[in-house]
Amino acid sequence: MHPRGNVLYLHDLMCRPWAKSLLGAAWLAVAACEPGPVTLTDPQTGATSVPRVTLTLHVGLDSLDRALADSLEWSNGVPNAHVSVLRNGTGTWKELVSDSSGHASAVVLPGLYRIRAERVLTAAEASRVDGTVRAFGDGKTVTVLSTMTVELALYADRPKGLVISEFGVGTPAPWETNGSYLAGQYFEVYNNADSTIYLDGKIFGLNPNLYASGRGQSCASIARFRTDSAGIYVRFMLAFPGSGLDHPIGPGELRTIAVQAIDHRPIHWSLLDLSAADFEIGFGGAAANPAVPDMLDVGLTGWGANLLLLGRHVVFLAERIDVASLPFVFRDAAGQGYVLMPASHLLDVVAVRTLWPDNDTRSISLPCAPMVHPLFDRYETVLREIGFAVDVNLDAVASLERKVLRVGPSGRPVLQNTNTSAVDFFLGTRTPGALPNSMVSAMARSRRFDQ
Repeated sequence: MHPRGNVLYLHDLMCRPWAKSLLGAAWLAVAACEPGPVTLTDPQTGATSVPRVTLTLHVGLDSLDRALADSLEWSNGVPNAHVSVLRNGTGTWKELVSDSSGHASAVVLPGLYRIRAERVLTAAEASRVDGTVRAFGDGKTVTVLSTMTVELALYADRPKGLVISEFGVGTPAPWETNGSYLAGQYFEVYNNADSTIYLDGKIFGLNPNLYASGRGQSCASIARFRTDSAGIYVRFMLAFPGSGLDHPIGPGELRTIAVQAIDHRPIHWSLLDLSAADFEIGFGGAAANPAVPDMLDVGLTGWGANLLLLGRHVVFLAERIDVASLPFVFRDAAGQGYVLMPASHLLDVVAVRTLWPDNDTRSISLPCAPMVHPLFDRYETVLREIGFAVDVNLDAVASLERKVLRVGPSGRPVLQNTNTSAVDFFLGTRTPGALPNSMVSAMARSRRFDQ
């Protein structure tokens, strides 16, 4: 156990004698357990004599949650937080746990790192505040060149009414369907509140171009639009049909929105029957199932082939608004125009990116950090890791699903929403029309606390 708390550090664990004897001589190439000027070999570049550095994470709570920190005696740091660290280009996460003062450390190679942290209250901890089992999340991307300490400020979940609960965006390999088959994708929305919500007129927006360098723009040149607290700049938008009270969604209910609400299984083994979807986007503006209500294209340009492929996107749900009334703001380097969806209308925001190999820092389409203002999403989630020998079959059936945090007294699941997509979502298997895959484990650990 680590002297600072009831924690086994990664370095402490792997440097135990039994671990060295188990791994044998190969251990000396990677572990750096012995004292002295030990160096590592960079698995990405093959360079030798790369000096190792110590990355220390200190996990605290956001200042907005100061009262919670005091009640839980976490003013100096969050204990037992789960911290995940990934060196860009490796595809292997280091999993750490913070000690009693909120610290966790790892010996790493210099490089670009993704860091995320999550903490969920135990039943005993929840009883010390207001009886609500809460989750906390935060994350950031940092460049580690020398021994350093990174501060994380976890933000407590604040359950919102309507949230995006799943992205079913897996696709078959292009060579298996004579081209990219995108019509089998879908997303879902979930009523996380305790009253009925009407979907009529609410907006689903997707922006694929404003959150990455390239196309004649740099991250610095678009920073003021990307991280504006006034709202989200957008060009692609869909509206739910209805005049106001046509499409209710009750507490704990979800709705599936398919690109095409048909049976896609004849096209490829990995595809699904989505003919029971509640709404349909249509493909290139053409409806596929006349029995399913169509989403309305209300954006600045045709929805077309953008669909739901999530590479470096910011996606949102917003209250009903006359998009034509939104002021035109600017054109990007490619001449594409944007309007501002005001923060006052935003219901849920999810940022998604794809991880590329180690040359990410030189990529012409590097996602910018941060992708969006932390008021909307503190850290983006990852859908795919390109360049790591990804299993094509797994990629075809994968989906992003929002975690179930707790179950209320009526048995209604409450989904996690810390405004940190990196910890609120997990990469799972598609479940159209059903609760996320994490539902079973959530039911097992739930103590049925009130909201």
